[in-house]
Amino acid sequence: MIYGGGGFIGSHLAKNLLDKRYEVKIFEKLNFSLKNIQDFINDSTPLEIIEGDFNNEVDIKKSLKNVDYVFHLVSSTLPATSNLNPLYDVETNLISTLKFLQACIESKVKKIIFMSSGGTVYGIPKEIPIKETHPNHPICSYGIIKKTIEDYLFMYRKIYGLDYFVFRLSNPYGEKQNPSALQGVIPVFLNKIHKGEPIEIWGDGEVIRDYIYVKDATDLLVSSLEIATDEKVFNVGSGKGTSLNDLLDIMKKITGRDVNVKYLEGRAFDIPVNILDISLAQSRFGWTPSTDLEKGLRITYEYITNNY
Repeated sequence: MIYGGGGFIGSHLAKNLLDKRYEVKIFEKLNFSLKNIQDFINDSTPLEIIEGDFNNEVDIKKSLKNVDYVFHLVSSTLPATSNLNPLYDVETNLISTLKFLQACIESKVKKIIFMSSGGTVYGIPKEIPIKETHPNHPICSYGIIKKTIEDYLFMYRKIYGLDYFVFRLSNPYGEKQNPSALQGVIPVFLNKIHKGEPIEIWGDGEVIRDYIYVKDATDLLVSSLEIATDEKVFNVGSGKGTSLNDLLDIMKKITGRDVNVKYLEGRAFDIPVNILDISLAQSRFGWTPSTDLEKGLRITYEYITNNY
């Protein structure tokens, strides 16, 4: 079962699981858009779609019937705006997840795979690249909630034996990511270049992030179903850092277009550099990202030009 399976990451994960012959269920909000999954919805596909409210205990309990493995990708907030209403973040993400975990225990779920945030749970890093053992001092509510859920998963395993993995994802990008959303600098920039619109950057453009192609990330998530490890928390990224200015240079190269950039005053919650150490995931799962940034950007730009 993929909670949030109709979204950007969830739809890629669903396709990956189906390709590997898993029976897949998707849980999404009522009347959600089928756009991201329409390319693999057909009568012969072992895919079940369940619509409901993640905050509704009855909906969740019904959805967990005959489910062995669960991917929790649901979030109602974004890092950039979560501090505006931390109480809402707690109510819709933390409390709803605690009720969800209880339902998983009652339904005898074998394993939960939780999507955490490698970009926010560590806060301002003291060393680069960032290992999973790095101190956690998030400076946004989004990261605090993600880390708190991680801690509850640890507790529920100790008390109830509920198995889990936490994957701290860096900055995913690729096809099906909404270029009009508030999250995801790569599709936003590529879409503005495609439309000939100016790009606004908070700060001087030297903020460094770790970008990973979405299909590389879902390969790891799928492989985790069949593997058991003593470690439960893993970074997921490319292991490489790229500044926004360098990112724009690559975009100029692949699009063949000039870019009008407007630099704005920096924001207090923007972490200067975030590069994840992915060696633990590589060693435990035999996984490594196979798509370099330029190739991934070309694929993403082609998708945007064909769909927007």
